[in-house]
Amino acid sequence: MVTTSGFSNAPVSRFLILGCICTSILSSVLGIKHLLPIKPWPHLWPYLQFSRLLTFQTAYTSSTELLFSVALLYQFRVLERLWGSRKYASFIVVSFWLHVLLVPALSLVLKTATLGVYNYVPSGLTAVVFAALSVWGDEIPRLYRYKIVTGTGTTSTSAGSDATQAHQVPGIVLSDKSTTYVLAAQLALSQFPYQLMPAAVGWVVGSAWMGELLPGKLNRWRVPSWMVGETSKRKQRGQYEGLRRRLEEEGSSADGMRNVSDNVHAGQDDGRRGFGRQIMGYFTGS
Repeated sequence: MVTTSGFSNAPVSRFLILGCICTSILSSVLGIKHLLPIKPWPHLWPYLQFSRLLTFQTAYTSSTELLFSVALLYQFRVLERLWGSRKYASFIVVSFWLHVLLVPALSLVLKTATLGVYNYVPSGLTAVVFAALSVWGDEIPRLYRYKIVTGTGTTSTSAGSDATQAHQVPGIVLSDKSTTYVLAAQLALSQFPYQLMPAAVGWVVGSAWMGELLPGKLNRWRVPSWMVGETSKRKQRGQYEGLRRRLEEEGSSADGMRNVSDNVHAGQDDGRRGFGRQIMGYFTGS
């Protein structure tokens, strides 16, 4: 698969990356980064700051996490080109709202299970990024493999022949996807161990999307076409009908001109033939 550089045919990826960068910079400039993360205690209870559920995924408080997230989202633009902008945008929206519900709920469970030790949900699109990573790993094939040699190889000769087999060189086999997974691992291990839970939830949501296991057939839901700049089916049908009508009119006019041209040529041929040949052609049909 040939990867096109830039954001060609990837408006949703461009919007996600620019939006994530702008909101992160804006939150830092305005000094409101402390309003983005969630602590189940006391933010959700007893302060009842449920607005944090809608804002904790909008920006990053760490420039390192922002860099890794943007690099991964830029890599996933090939998924948008494969699916189309409408399906990719629908996947992002569904993942966002599922994480709004799942991540804080699981944080409350972990807080209770760890006796208050796990009481922090970092901000950022980490869960959405890992949902896209799960789908990207299934949908996009690898292009090549390579091996990092870790030792010297041994040469073996087959019994009864002089043919020497290939060197069995020990090493680590990697592919063109390995660097993407390394970036994802660094993102998941940042603010250890608090980013592990959003990353795991995102991976599960992406796998459930691919396996069509989401409740209510959410994987078949689509955002309105106008949100991604696509025209409606009715408008497309009207354009096709207008084009078909125009082609039919041009075809009929071309047939008429062809008939006129044939008649003119026939008259010219008749003029060139003599009177006797014209009478003979009348009876013979030539």
